Amino acid sequence: MSDLERRGSRIFGRYQGEVDWPSGVESPYPLMRRREPERYEQEVAKQADAQRVIVEWAEWYGLKEAKMACCPGWLTRRVSRRCMIDRCTALGGGAYDHEWLEHRIGWVFNGQPVALTSASYGISDKDQARFEWWVNEDPRLSIVLGGQGWYGIGSTQVLVWRADVIEVMEPAPESVRALGYQQY
Repeated sequence: MSDLERRGSRIFGRYQGEVDWPSGVESPYPLMRRREPERYEQEVAKQADAQRVIVEWAEWYGLKEAKMACCPGWLTRRVSRRCMIDRCTALGGGAYDHEWLEHRIGWVFNGQPVALTSASYGISDKDQARFEWWVNEDPRLSIVLGGQGWYGIGSTQVLVWRADVIEVMEPAPESVRALGYQQY
C-alpha cells in the first residue's frame, strides 16, 4: 500500500480492501487497463493528482469524511447523522439545494460536522440566493466558491463550513503543486 493510500484510508476508510475514495477521485476502472492501456495510464496519473489534492486538503484542516452528510442543515448538528428526509434540502424536503450539492462530501473535525464540499457544474442566481439564505439562517455558516478542486471536469468547488469550529477555510486548489506541500 502506498503512502497516499494509507493517508487516504485514514480520511475515507476502506471498502472491499481499497480506499473508499469519493466520486471524482476514485481509481480508474480496472478493465480499462486491458482495453485502453494508454488512456488507463493517463487516468491513473490524473486520479493520483486529484487524490493528493483531496488528501492534503483534508489533512491540512484535520478532517475526515462523514458518510452521513447530506445538506447544510447537517452542518448545524453536534454529531453527524443524516437529516430526516422531509427536512433535508438535498434529499427532497423543503427548499432544494440538490443542484449545487453535486458530488458532495461531508467533513467532520473531531467527530463534529464542520464542512460540506461539492463540485457543481454551474452556480445559478438561485444557488447564490440559497447561499445567502443559509448564511442568514445560521451565522455560524460561511460559504466560498473556488476552482475545480479535486473533482475537475469543469466543475466549481463549493465549500460550506462552520466558522465557529474552523475560523477560515479555503477551497482546494486544482493542483497539489499549488498547495505548496511536499510531494509524495
